[in-house]
Amino acid sequence: MKKIVYSILTVVCLFALLQSCEKDNFEAPGSSFFGAIKDSVGGGLVETELINGSQIEVFEKGGYATPVSQKWLIKNNGEFRNNLVFANTYDINLANGNFFPYRVNDVEIKAGENQRDFQVVPYIRIKNCNITHDKTANKIVASFSLEAGKSRVKAKAIRLYAFTDIYVGENVKFNTTGTGFTQSFNPSKTIDATTYTLSIDLAANSSLLKPGRNYYFRVGALADVTGVGTVRHNFAPYVKITL
Repeated sequence: MKKIVYSILTVVCLFALLQSCEKDNFEAPGSSFFGAIKDSVGGGLVETELINGSQIEVFEKGGYATPVSQKWLIKNNGEFRNNLVFANTYDINLANGNFFPYRVNDVEIKAGENQRDFQVVPYIRIKNCNITHDKTANKIVASFSLEAGKSRVKAKAIRLYAFTDIYVGENVKFNTTGTGFTQSFNPSKTIDATTYTLSIDLAANSSLLKPGRNYYFRVGALADVTGVGTVRHNFAPYVKITL
């Protein structure tokens, strides 16, 4: 009797194993989707931040009655790449970022490499950004101006960020002390041709910023604009400085 029971259990286990293998025997993703988020004026990259920055929301359509949202990350410099994509038709939604919402439907992603750039209107453009080490004043100094993507955009805040790697931004930064590195506008400020200057006092932040090391500095601006969902910071490219 025990042999019969063991035989039945063995058959059941083998059947379950075969069923499991059969369910897992799906074809792996065979497509790559890559490109960049670019400014519709001039074609420059629209920079963001990897943590809590702009994302690409996609809906895989073919074979699904109710497509499920997927979120794909955008790198700090505005480029993106996903090497694990199924060949199919997708709706792509670019929203809740640092540019005006943009959507494109029925994008066909084929097997292999697929390149696609998206032309968007950033909320704020950080123009003529210059970040230097003023050794005489013992400060990191940034000068720049702002340009609104559309006339209804206002500036809510600006900041000079510092950190030890290239991912520096609003969510990856030193908690620097002082007052010169940030400025908030209440009420939000109409964006004009003003040249702004922000600075980080190195003496006041000597526990964070030490001589002989590389640090990364970056200017960011937060827009005030309604009716667009979540608004995230716009950024200029980082600058590496050895103190």
